[in-house]
Amino acid sequence: MTLEEYKKVRWAFVVVVSVIFSQTIYYKNYFIPIAVLLVASLVHLYLRRQVKEILADERDYALAGRSALMTLQVYSWIAVVAMFIFYALRDINPSYEPIGMALAFSTCLLLLINAFIFHFINRVRFSDKKLIYSALLLALFAALFVAGIRGLSGEDDWICEDGQWVQHGNPDFPAPETLCK
Repeated sequence: MTLEEYKKVRWAFVVVVSVIFSQTIYYKNYFIPIAVLLVASLVHLYLRRQVKEILADERDYALAGRSALMTLQVYSWIAVVAMFIFYALRDINPSYEPIGMALAFSTCLLLLINAFIFHFINRVRFSDKKLIYSALLLALFAALFVAGIRGLSGEDDWICEDGQWVQHGNPDFPAPETLCK
C-alpha cells in the first residue's frame, strides 16, 4: 500500500467510525462505540504496517515527544487551576465540587498513565519480554473493560416502565427528576 492510498483509506475510516459513533451515541448505546474503537484501532495498526513508504522520521518523533510533554504540562496546569476554582465555588453551587474532583482525578490518572507508558517503553526496548508485557497489558485492559461493563450495566439503577421510574436493584441515588417516557 502506498502512502497516498493509506491516507485516503484512513480518511474514509475516520468518516465511517465517526458516523457509527454519532449514531450509537444518539441511540444511547455506549458499548458499540467501545467495540468499534477497539476494532478500528486494530485495523488501523494493520493498515499502517502495510504501508511500504516512510511515514515519519526521527525529527517527527522528536517533535511529537516534545509536543506530548508540553501538552501534558499545559493540560495539568489548566486542570489544576480549574479544579481549585470549582472547588472554591462549591458553596455557590454544590455541583461544582464533583466537577473539580473529576478534573483532579482525571489529571492524576493522565499523569500516572504517562509515567507507566514512559517506564514501559524505557524498560522493554523491543526485546523478547515485549510480548509478555504486551500480553499482561492487554489482560489488564480486558479486565478493566469487563469491570467497566459490570459497573455500567445498570444493575443498580432506575428503569422507566409505563411512565414511572422503577427501582432496579439497590441504586445509591434517588430516582431521576426527568419525565419518564
